[in-house]
Amino acid sequence: MKKSLILSAAFAIAILSALASALASQPRSSEPVPGAIAVQDAAKEEADAYKAWYDANAAKDYAKAIPLAKAYIEKFPNGQYAKYLRETWLPGMRAYSFNQAISSKNMDEMVRIAKEHLAQKPDDLDYIYLVALKLRENELFANPPSSAHSADTVDFTNKAIALIEGGKTPSANMVKDFNKGATLAWLYQDLAIVEASSKDYDKALEHYKKSSAADPGNGAMNATNFLACGQIHYTVKYTPALQKFTSLPKADQDAPDSNPQAKAILDEVNREADAVIDCWARFMGLTATNNPYGNTRNDIGKALTELYKYRHPDSPDGLQKLIDQYRAGAPAAAATVGGSASVSRQ
Repeated sequence: MKKSLILSAAFAIAILSALASALASQPRSSEPVPGAIAVQDAAKEEADAYKAWYDANAAKDYAKAIPLAKAYIEKFPNGQYAKYLRETWLPGMRAYSFNQAISSKNMDEMVRIAKEHLAQKPDDLDYIYLVALKLRENELFANPPSSAHSADTVDFTNKAIALIEGGKTPSANMVKDFNKGATLAWLYQDLAIVEASSKDYDKALEHYKKSSAADPGNGAMNATNFLACGQIHYTVKYTPALQKFTSLPKADQDAPDSNPQAKAILDEVNREADAVIDCWARFMGLTATNNPYGNTRNDIGKALTELYKYRHPDSPDGLQKLIDQYRAGAPAAAATVGGSASVSRQ
């Protein structure tokens, strides 16, 4: 019995010793747990990041608040406020900044913000439409015109055309009574202007043709298109062909049918002359009662008269009949912009 008690006492002492050793290895209540320190530090860092954004936003210092919001999301993608900042606040602030850029005509900032937004929502026609429209108003049709964002104009305009032709429309809050044909007309006209300024004249003529086809009853739009297409054909195509022909030996000029090269050049001269007549007769008809072009219309009329006499020496009076056929309000007639595809007018 005594031996048993001694053994039990020894066993109890061993247990107490082991327990004391284990307790000694644990952090004291006044010492922080390493894992807890990391959690506390992370929570404080997130809280500080949020507070920095919150203070900037409350002060309406948006130039500071926007990058702080982005920094918060990047560092704490699953943070307590990440969803709100990412899905609500930043999109709202982006729209606000975009509208501010439009109001101040800051085209660089407008384009930058739109590209940032489209990286997340590539088919948002509201942004695409507005950028294309404002680049048209503030650059292509500025006085003087600007080509500062020509590449962006082409990019946003092509995106708008693809979406609209695919059946998409801008939101009703932004564009009331949306007119698909009228919108496509000015979008294609913008592409034509950019291509002409880049000296890609064949593409420019193609886009002018599509512009007129999209809204054939738009007299003002088509007057601009036909004036421009006539200028391209006259300056870029007809005049060089005529110079090439008149540089041939006189014998070839007098008898072009006897020389295939001379015949080909003369055919080009005549083809381009007809294209000029077609474009400018339409321009003259569309501006007969409403002429915003001033003396330009008179100059076009004189050049057109001379060209028509060259091509129709036996019926010079036919020009006025042709112009009258294209007057605004005349019955619909077949038309070829630049001497190619069919267009109808109302």
